[in-house]
This record gives sequence, C-alpha cells and structure tokens, in this order.
Amino acid sequence: MISTPLSFPRRKFLATGAAALAWAPLARLRGQTSSPNDEIAMGCVGVGGQGSGNMTNFLNIKGVRVVAVCDVDADKAKAAKAKVDAFYKNQDCKIYAQHRDLLQHPGLDVVSLATPDHWHARIGIDCANAGKDVYGEKPFTWGLAEGRLLVEALKKNNRVWQTGCWQRSTGEFRRFKALIENNTIGKLTRFECGTPSGMSVKQHIPADQVAALLGKPPENLDWKTYSAPVGDFPYHPLIHPWNWRWHNSFGGGQLLDWVGHHVDIALWTLGLDGTGPVKMEGSGEAGTHEFFNTYVKYSYQGTFADGRVLEVRSDFGGTKFTGEKGWIHVNRGKLEASDREMLRNLPADFDTKPPSHYQNFIDCVRSRKLTVAPAEAAHRAASFGQLAIVAMDTKQPVKWDPKAETVLDNPEQAKHTRLSSRVAG
Repeated sequence: MISTPLSFPRRKFLATGAAALAWAPLARLRGQTSSPNDEIAMGCVGVGGQGSGNMTNFLNIKGVRVVAVCDVDADKAKAAKAKVDAFYKNQDCKIYAQHRDLLQHPGLDVVSLATPDHWHARIGIDCANAGKDVYGEKPFTWGLAEGRLLVEALKKNNRVWQTGCWQRSTGEFRRFKALIENNTIGKLTRFECGTPSGMSVKQHIPADQVAALLGKPPENLDWKTYSAPVGDFPYHPLIHPWNWRWHNSFGGGQLLDWVGHHVDIALWTLGLDGTGPVKMEGSGEAGTHEFFNTYVKYSYQGTFADGRVLEVRSDFGGTKFTGEKGWIHVNRGKLEASDREMLRNLPADFDTKPPSHYQNFIDCVRSRKLTVAPAEAAHRAASFGQLAIVAMDTKQPVKWDPKAETVLDNPEQAKHTRLSSRVAG
C-alpha cells in the first residue's frame, strides 16, 4: 500500500446563511421574473419511490411550491398530484406526460429529477437548456460521455445542480471527513469502500404470468417513452418499477447504485471531486437471473496520478481509511475508529448543524453558490463505477486520461457503451 502524505484545504460545509438569503428576490439572483411571493416553483420528474420521497421533502421547505409532476407511469403521476394537492389543499398541481412539456410550465424555476438512470442525462440536459436548476438523483448518468455532456450543459447555462448523495449532509459522514482532514490518523496508507452485493429482484408479477405479458405494457405505462434512451427494447413486465436497475441497459446494479454514496464520500474526503483515476482494474461476478445481468459480486481498484489507490469491494459497507496511527470507518449510522478517542479530534470550527441536503439546494438556488454535491463531483463518482464496469466487462485494466476522459492504448475498449453517450448534446 502507498504511504503518500496528504495535505487538505480546509473547507466549510456550503451553508449560505438562511436568514440572509432565504427570501432574497429571485429576480435579482437569477435575472428572471420572480414568482408570487418569491416562491421557488418546482416541477418533479419521476415521482416513484425516491422521487416521491424527494418531493415530500421539498413540499416541507418554506419558500418552495411544487407546481407540476411528470411520470411515464400515469398511476404514479396521479398519486403524486394527489399528494401535492392534499398538502396545499387545492387542485392546482399540473400533470405532464412528457418532461419537455413540464419544462414549459409558466414560472417554473427548478426541477427534482428522479427517473431511472438511463433518463438522467437527457432530462438533465433539457432542464439546463431550459434554464432550470436541478436536484438530480445518483448515479449522475448511465454512461460516462453523457455525464460530461450534462456537466457542460449545466456550466453553459449557469445552472445550480445538487446530487441526491445526501450522505454529504449527514453527521457521521461529515465527521469522518473532518477527522481525516484534521490529520487524526496521520499519514494515510489505505483507502477502502464497501458497497452492496447481490440483486434484490422484486417479483411484482407472478412468475407464471411473466411470459404472457412480454411485449404488452400496461395502459398506465408509456413504454415507448420509458425505454427511449435505450433504443428498441421490448417490454418486459419485471423491469418497471424498481427492477430496471438490475439490467445493464437501464442501470448498473448495486455497483452504480452505491458508487454515488460510499465511493463519493471517499472522493470528497480526499479532494478528488474534480478528477478521476489513471488506471482502473477489477473483477466481478454477474448474477444468474434469466433476464437481469448486472454484477452481484465485485472488487475493483482505481489508481490516481499521485499513486493513491481507492479499493472498492462488495463484501463490506461504508468508507474506511487507514493511516499510520490507526483507522476510521464510517457507514450509515455508525462511525468507528481503532481508538475511540480519535473520534474527539474534530477541528474547533466544525459545524455541527448544517442545513438539510434539500435546504442546501434551495439556498444555493437563491445565492447561485455551489451546492455541497455539485455536478462535477457527481460525474466523477459515477465515472469511477462506470470505468470499473468497463474493466470487468473487458477483463482488462483501463488506462485512463482523467482530463480528456479517454481510454489510452486500447481502441476496442474505448468503444464500450458505458464510455459513450446515448444522447445528443
């Protein structure tokens, strides 16, 4: 293992001061006509499980008004409208079948984006080009090249982006980062991340009925729109909802579901939000399901230009750094160290009460400051997993130029679909 000493810049959590900014006029901050009472008007695209949860959080933020919802599943769209209307005690929430129509909603300011992975890039780019700020789910995009297109669209249009990697805004993960930055375990020698194994396929259609429903989408689901970024893909009754993530055409399994959480925390802590590895290698085991095909076990390692190696495995959970004085391991609801006294070594200016991840997005919409989980960081976290999939699929290490984002010395490997884009700019 390497033993390169690290020097971290001190960064405060990106709170913007709610008292000073929460009601700053939107017209002054964004150069647009402000909505009534300076409320931020939000549209929600993708209102299933995660999208519905995000919408509920935004409903409860002062100064935000959800005005429209959009989902290719008409039943989910109707349920989301009912929730919004019940909250506001009116019938004003508008339903749109297509996201481009929602983007034309009068006075719309921001979008909450929580579709399956294969739609993230196209919708995100369309939001940016329409002048909307976005709270978008992870992984940032399905493929690496389309992720760069989304980053550039957001930059070009000066849009605010917050990624739904909310661990950056929770106590134990922020403490982990602060402890590492405060040199608690000395010179760092090993960097490990654990993300889940397996494939939790939900059998929401009885097994003996699946064959009869192949190619026959239900009336409530616009399958043509749902599958559009993938291409000509016949309807399969197990894909929607939830199980899309277990098919490589739509998602990336546990590996891509979680690279935007525990691996993201490691990259954030190490100050690597703006770059990528120069080499990726690893191996994986695909599932045995007759239809779904993502990796269920894996181990991969990304090497950075300075020699640091970030290891990711599916046999444990969280982020663990080891140094000359011991180790610190963080996971959801848990922060451990080789010596518990180390956990007291927080810097004097550590902010113990940051705003919520959702509030941070709204604050930054008003201030135009960078969110705690910006687009470039989300793209780099997703690309770490995308490169791992390429290395495992091709059974060869990927030599990578993180600045140009190109494969070196392997033209065939460079053609891998995860490195291309399925959307135009």
